[in-house]
Amino acid sequence: MKLNYFWILSAGLGIILVLFVSLSSVKFFQNNSNSIDNKVANNEYKVDTGITPINFSNVTISNNRIISIKGTSEPDRLIVLLNNNKRINQIESNNEGIWEADVLLDNQNIMAIEVVMFYSGDISIRGDETLYSIPSVIKNNINNQSVVSENPYDHRDKELNILVMLTAPGGPSRIIQSPFNQTPSDGPLAMSALDYDDSGGVIFSGTTNEAGLVKVYAGEILVGETRVEAGGRWNFIAGNLLPVGKYYISSELVKDEAVAARIDVPFVRMMPLTSKEKTNLPRVVYDLESWQISRPLLGGGIQHTVIFGSEQKVLDTETAIEVTE
Repeated sequence: MKLNYFWILSAGLGIILVLFVSLSSVKFFQNNSNSIDNKVANNEYKVDTGITPINFSNVTISNNRIISIKGTSEPDRLIVLLNNNKRINQIESNNEGIWEADVLLDNQNIMAIEVVMFYSGDISIRGDETLYSIPSVIKNNINNQSVVSENPYDHRDKELNILVMLTAPGGPSRIIQSPFNQTPSDGPLAMSALDYDDSGGVIFSGTTNEAGLVKVYAGEILVGETRVEAGGRWNFIAGNLLPVGKYYISSELVKDEAVAARIDVPFVRMMPLTSKEKTNLPRVVYDLESWQISRPLLGGGIQHTVIFGSEQKVLDTETAIEVTE
């Protein structure tokens, strides 16, 4: 009988304990919920969504001598600028994640400016963009891997600017300053850089002041089209597209089913680089109508960028080309 009382008493105490824990838990979660609601209302509670990437937000050139760079990053972080992997400057981002720096242009050597953000401790994050500066006459410097291949023409009597362009893997290069006075254009349509890799993947890009349909051609073959709004940038990306050889690249602005503007530029897609050539990148090939820059990408691969001048001459082209996706 005493044994039965013992079990009954134990069961009763157990039920009381469970009820006490349950009520305490409910009160605990209610208090924390109210605390979180108060923090959200007072903007004191923020969910960590990850690390803000470091980017170039604006780049300008003054008197062909100074690059003024403005960028974004995590707030209050150390930002290091590298030129060809050598430290050239360091600054700190402000409490809004904005940073600024000025860099003197080199008029003899290729500059490849990248940025690294030091996050905490030994953690550093490298931006995926590279800002290139390429003068019209380059001093060969094997240690700096600045190797130049020139076509046989004298460009020294030409008043050419230093080329400044912003690039990122898989995206169109943005020309900050062209070596030529103007880019190829026809009325509201302009053609910017053309980017391609050794597999034939290509990015066509440009701008337009009027809305419409932009069509892109390699020779006489339509390779793609994209719709664009007025005052906007346009680009078309395709893989395994351009054959090796020389032919015209064309872009058309179509409005109301009629061609409103058309640009034709002579283009040469070079043979894929050999292993020996890849070790000496970046490389620049000059021409009267264009510059072609080849350089390595972070993470592997080679990207070629063609900068076109506004004055184009007739080029002997390979009329029979096959464009394949």
